[in-house]
Amino acid sequence: MKKTFFLILLLLPAVAAWGQYVRGGNRPAWTEGFFQEEQNSYIEVVSAFGYDEESARNKAAEVAISRRNLATGAEMKVRVSGGNITVDGDGSLIVKSRIVDEYIEYMPGQGYRVYLLVQTAKNPTLDFESVNVTDRYPFSMRAFVPGMAQIHKGSTGKGIAFISAEVVMIGGVVAFECMRSYYDGKVSTTHNSDAVKAYIDNARVMSGLRNGFIAGAVAVYVWNVIDGIVAKGERHIMVGEASCRISPYVVPDSGGIMLTLNF
Repeated sequence: MKKTFFLILLLLPAVAAWGQYVRGGNRPAWTEGFFQEEQNSYIEVVSAFGYDEESARNKAAEVAISRRNLATGAEMKVRVSGGNITVDGDGSLIVKSRIVDEYIEYMPGQGYRVYLLVQTAKNPTLDFESVNVTDRYPFSMRAFVPGMAQIHKGSTGKGIAFISAEVVMIGGVVAFECMRSYYDGKVSTTHNSDAVKAYIDNARVMSGLRNGFIAGAVAVYVWNVIDGIVAKGERHIMVGEASCRISPYVVPDSGGIMLTLNF
């Protein structure tokens, strides 16, 4: 049983790493579709197909401009220049739009499909809200529930590993405490000194194993909380400046070190 206990602790990092690897190989979730209206702008996903990357990117940008009803009757040409979208035409059309992120998918023998996460100002005089595609997540109370923060961040394999390990640890605590109680109760049922000694020894062993699983449950839980707060996750869209910082500082009066969460 001790071997099983240590095997679980040794395998957890490997399973967690596998979950992170699986997450990292996926296409960004925002390519499946996203639209959000902010006070000054629209944030949305557009996509288009082309025989080369540049044409596909320009076609996608044109879709974004058309969706926002900014087109006029004048002839115009939409193109991507750096991270900005420009509109060339004879009219006085002015567009303020930028590309937040992009994903290019190559289809053998066919061409390219480009996905653009575009932010377009409702009025060219307005400033863009802060929009980022990041693998960082703001602090969440999910971190205190085993596996939930990891699953929320898209690391499902890692989350399942934490849940499974915690369940096994708690199950071990309950099982060995029941066995310890059983042997402890058997002591008073006989006057045979050898049997009494055997029951006491067994109860002591069960108590030690129970304590080992308690320590394991605590270790897994603490590891889960730290990982749930600081680990990266699936890239997602973050609007605004939400963030979480953990800062240690010394408190002379209390004779120790404390942590502060800023978010």
